[in-house]
Amino acid sequence: MIQIQDLSYKYSGAAEKVFDGLILSFGEGKIYGLLGKNGVGKSTLLNLLGGLLMPRQGKILIDGYEPRLRQPSLLEEVFYVPDEFSLPAMSLARYVKYNVPFYPRFSQEILEQCLQDFEITMDTRLDNLSLGEKKRVLISFALATRCHVLLMDEPTNGLDIPAKSLFRKMVARHMGDDQTIVISTHQVHDVDALLDHVVVMGKDNILLDASIGDIQERYAFKYYSMGEPCDEALYSEPTPQGRAVIVPNTSGEDTTVNLELLFNAIAKGIVINS
Repeated sequence: MIQIQDLSYKYSGAAEKVFDGLILSFGEGKIYGLLGKNGVGKSTLLNLLGGLLMPRQGKILIDGYEPRLRQPSLLEEVFYVPDEFSLPAMSLARYVKYNVPFYPRFSQEILEQCLQDFEITMDTRLDNLSLGEKKRVLISFALATRCHVLLMDEPTNGLDIPAKSLFRKMVARHMGDDQTIVISTHQVHDVDALLDHVVVMGKDNILLDASIGDIQERYAFKYYSMGEPCDEALYSEPTPQGRAVIVPNTSGEDTTVNLELLFNAIAKGIVINS
């Protein structure tokens, strides 16, 4: 679905490249979590995928098209929800009227369902909305486009707790088998239940590129009470009740992946990708 081949990119005036020979792929019918510390290029990568930035070297292919060329046949199948954005000074009804023609697979039914869940009406003035309200509008519209590729940068930023729960339910309910969703986020607890695959970006390379199933097969995520021994622990962190621990999954247990714990383990130098 998405192929990134030997990608290099550097902002004008910057001393260092953001990417230098990046190789990565995203498959169809999966939700990807794009994780990493600030400054490793998560938002830059989404902008490159969306055709908003141009690679200095290498190639990005989405369904055989290069986003940098901004061909209509690709643009109608890619929708990007950025972290920060503005909406025009008009009603939501007018915004929908003007933008729906660009997306041939648009579903009015999905839009109405999402807006109803988010308690937003079509007569809402877009220029009067808070950040969280704007996110609700754009997430609803994004899901309704039914684009093959949905790119989301910190989609839960600005959402309150009920809205975050609704976001997860909406994505799970409305995602199609032919879609690929890439979510860049620091709020891993907001999306961990949604993800099929995790990509952890480092400053110079990909630190982890693995499915949730593969991670569960290799590692078990457990909790131990204070003072309880765990000699096989690869990584642990204190919790109010004791310790959260990553251990080798030698017994074939099916434990829930603790993405925050996993990310911290990778950041501390635990090699997960080998």
